[in-house]
Amino acid sequence: MRIERISIKGLTIGILLLFGGLSILLSLTAADYFRDAALDSQVKSLSRGMEVASGEIRRHLVDKAVDLGTNLRGNAELRHHFLGVRRGGEAEPLLALLDDPFITGFVGAGEVELVKLRLYDADLNFVAASRRGYEGLPERLPDHLRRTAAGRSGADRLKVLDSLWLSPRGALHSTLVPVGGLRLSGYLEVVLAPLFNYSQMSRMTRMPIDIFDVDGELLHQHQGMNDERQRLPVEFWLLGDEGERLLRLVGMEDVEQLYSDMHETQFNTTLAFLGLLLMALLISLMLFSRFLFLPVRKMMDDIERCTHGDLAATVDDRGLKEFHRLAGAFNSLNKRVKESIQELQRLSALDGLTGIANRRLFDQRLEQEWQRAMRNGSEITLLLIDIDFFKKYNDSYGHQAGDNCLRTVAMAVGALLKRSADLAARYGGEEFAVLLPETSRHGGERVAEKIQAEIARLCLKHRASNVSDQVTLSIGVATIRPHRQSAPFELIAAADKALYRAKDEGRNRIEASNDAAA
Repeated sequence: MRIERISIKGLTIGILLLFGGLSILLSLTAADYFRDAALDSQVKSLSRGMEVASGEIRRHLVDKAVDLGTNLRGNAELRHHFLGVRRGGEAEPLLALLDDPFITGFVGAGEVELVKLRLYDADLNFVAASRRGYEGLPERLPDHLRRTAAGRSGADRLKVLDSLWLSPRGALHSTLVPVGGLRLSGYLEVVLAPLFNYSQMSRMTRMPIDIFDVDGELLHQHQGMNDERQRLPVEFWLLGDEGERLLRLVGMEDVEQLYSDMHETQFNTTLAFLGLLLMALLISLMLFSRFLFLPVRKMMDDIERCTHGDLAATVDDRGLKEFHRLAGAFNSLNKRVKESIQELQRLSALDGLTGIANRRLFDQRLEQEWQRAMRNGSEITLLLIDIDFFKKYNDSYGHQAGDNCLRTVAMAVGALLKRSADLAARYGGEEFAVLLPETSRHGGERVAEKIQAEIARLCLKHRASNVSDQVTLSIGVATIRPHRQSAPFELIAAADKALYRAKDEGRNRIEASNDAAA
């Protein structure tokens, strides 16, 4: 039940019932709760232990594969026949060398299961593979290993790479060893079956572990699992480097030791219960204070803040039913008042015709950015934009078409401004202003060029213009680095002067002022 639906009378009765209910509930649930908590904690600990053991096994696989690969790449005959096969020579001697570890063995053969040896050239193209080992494997590197190796350059190409992957024959581990020393001539892929090593995880984690493939088929069963002891199942998925599931490892942990601790836990729980009963009176007083006295005082403080003009303040409605309803009614009224004020403020800051910022908002933002630039020591750039021969446009096409032209130009200018601090505003009549904080004169000129290019792209007809048969813009650019002896009107005056120079020199052009340069 939600707190706001509880009355003062209901709260009092509930507190009295709470004391009796606590004694019954705690005695019935304490044992199960602590047992479940202990089991959950043990599962997490064991799962983490299996993850750490998996990492150790993978490092062991890499070490053994590197040992074998190092011995093979140091064989002068293998290098000779490898280069010969690449030049079109006989492959039989090379294949015999690749088959040799399967026949005569190698250092560490009893610790890993070798299933394939494959050679690739320096561009990772398949050259040859051992005839011994698994059959039916694709004659190419595993996808993840190939992408990683292909993306390397320089000395990184001489480093060893490894990958766990899923093949048609099940989970495999590949280690890519460079061949040829500093003059890289190719790569040797040592492919191992990790099941042999992961079956030894039982020894590392000290618990029996069964291993299944992705289809649920049992691959390895630990001996000694047929006793009558209660077991806690712990599941761990071995994942490939592509994120695919390779092997499911299920460990069975003995939980009898956990149950042996239950008596001590129950004893401690009983002591805690007695302490709760002794604290019941204090809790009752705290509840009354929390849900009755403090909410009343806080509600009065919040209402007083709202009545003094802080419309952002709200009355906390978390509390008893009566307080919740009262606070909800007040907040609803306060919200409607705040929304109305915000909408009025928004409308008062927008130009009614074009929908972009009006002169009032432009002046406010200019003052704010001026102060910020003065603190940061940064520059401000202002663009003043005038539609060329706009009066003739109105006379030729009519005032409704002129309004549409103003809206189109305003939307185009606003759409080109990507930074949240940039502002496009209607400055007056057919003039627009673009405020660019933290922008150099060069940056301002680039923005002006983009604006002119966008208007040209729109191809707005203007048969009455003296400079073009389309709508064109004259733009004045001014930049200043504010200081304590300067004022925002200096920036406006400099941009206005540049705009008039653009008009005097033929319109449809951009002029930058040097008067306001820092």
